[in-house]
Amino acid sequence: MKRNGVLAGVATGVAALAAAGAVLLGTTQPSSAAQTQQPVRLTAAQSSTAVTFVKRYFERKHPHGYLSNAVLPKTWREVHVAAHQTRFDDTANSRMIRFNTWWGPQTPQYALKQKIAALKGTRGLHLVGTSTVGMPSTAGQGRLTVSTIVYTYKSGSTTRWVATRYVAQNGRTLTDAEITVAGRPADSRTLGLVLNKATQTLVITP
Repeated sequence: MKRNGVLAGVATGVAALAAAGAVLLGTTQPSSAAQTQQPVRLTAAQSSTAVTFVKRYFERKHPHGYLSNAVLPKTWREVHVAAHQTRFDDTANSRMIRFNTWWGPQTPQYALKQKIAALKGTRGLHLVGTSTVGMPSTAGQGRLTVSTIVYTYKSGSTTRWVATRYVAQNGRTLTDAEITVAGRPADSRTLGLVLNKATQTLVITP
């Protein structure tokens, strides 16, 4: 392994995406030979709780500070999951964002394909949509290639909403990070905003 890198509203451009806090679900390929699919259009539920965003540093590496940082919810509690895996929990509202910043030599598109295969058999699985798009980093990480899957599943008697994203930074073709948000379907709009801010502001130190 090496470092390389129910429901959500849908926008078809980065500007509309940022404004709406939605998760992009159209399958637009970031290349000159783009293949497109009609995007799924779903209504996003308005979150009942506001979120304050700040830059947060994580993956502490003594004595050299932190390996990663991103703009994230200020009050969500940081949890160390494993090496290069960090989660931020909003336990009061049963939602979270998780990072894996050490990914194998796979393109975001191939990582997405593997994720879809791994989800087979998940209880109550409903695939909302997938996409591969290009977008700019706002933290000096160049052009991003981003592959995303959005789905819901059953956990006990409740439905969980999830978006998982594979990100290649600086115009590279291989994945640098996996980012996942999860929570209640009613929070899909907020979770989409959290995911987009994290994607475009993520910095990973080599």
